Amino acid sequence: MIDAHQSDRVLHLVINRPEKKNALTRDMYQQLGAAVHSANEDPGINAIVITGAGDVFTAGNDLDDFRARASDETPKPSAGLAFIETLMACDTPVIAGIEGLAIGIGTTMLLHVDAVVAGEGTTFKTAFVDLGLVPEAASTVTMPLHLGARRAADLLLLGEVLNAEEARECGLVSRVVTRGYAESEALALAGRLAGKPREALRASKRLMRAPWRDMTMQALERERSVFAERLRSDDCRAALARLARR
Repeated sequence: MIDAHQSDRVLHLVINRPEKKNALTRDMYQQLGAAVHSANEDPGINAIVITGAGDVFTAGNDLDDFRARASDETPKPSAGLAFIETLMACDTPVIAGIEGLAIGIGTTMLLHVDAVVAGEGTTFKTAFVDLGLVPEAASTVTMPLHLGARRAADLLLLGEVLNAEEARECGLVSRVVTRGYAESEALALAGRLAGKPREALRASKRLMRAPWRDMTMQALERERSVFAERLRSDDCRAALARLARR
C-alpha cells in the first residue's frame, strides 16, 4: 500500500510493503499516480517526497504482476508507465529518499524526480535484459542524459550495480547521507522548497524540462510497445519461471 502524510505544504508518500521489499503492484502504482496528480493540482502543496518503508526503497515491479501480464490474453495498459507519465507531467518538485535497494523501476523513476537523497549502502540496479525485457520509463533517453551513454550502458545492458557514492558521482543521486537518514534529509529539502513561491517553482521546473520533454515522451512510447512484446516472449517467461522456483 501507499501511505500519504501531508504537513507544512509537503506531501510525503511512503511505499509500504516491507514484507515484499516494497515491490510495486498495479494497485500501488495507481495509488502513487493518483496521489502525485492530486498533489500537483493542490495549491496547498509545494513539494512531494517519496520514500520506502523500512530499510528498502523498492525492489521494483512485483514479479507476480509481470507473470500475470505475460499470460494475459487481453493485456492491460501498464500501470507503472501510467505512474511514470504522471511524474513526467508533475510541475510540483518531487524528492526521493532512498535506502537499501532501488531495483528496476525503483531506479528508473528517479530519472523523473528533481532530487534524490540516498543513504550510505544503497544499491541501484536495472536488470531488464536479464529478465528478457527492455528498459522502460523513458530510461533509454533519460539515463544517457543524466549519466552519460557509457554509464547508462553499464546499467541498462550489463545490469551492473551502482552503490550510493557511484550513483552520486554519475548524477543519478543528488547527495549521500548516513544510512537511515535519507528520509529526514529528503523531508528537510522539501521543507526548503515548501517556503518558496509556488508558481515560480513550477514555472522553473517546466522550463528546465522543456528541452527534452518531447524526446522523453517519444522514448516512453517506443519502449512501451517493445516492453509489452518482450514481456510475452519465451525469454521473459523462462526467466520469470526460474525466479519463481527460487
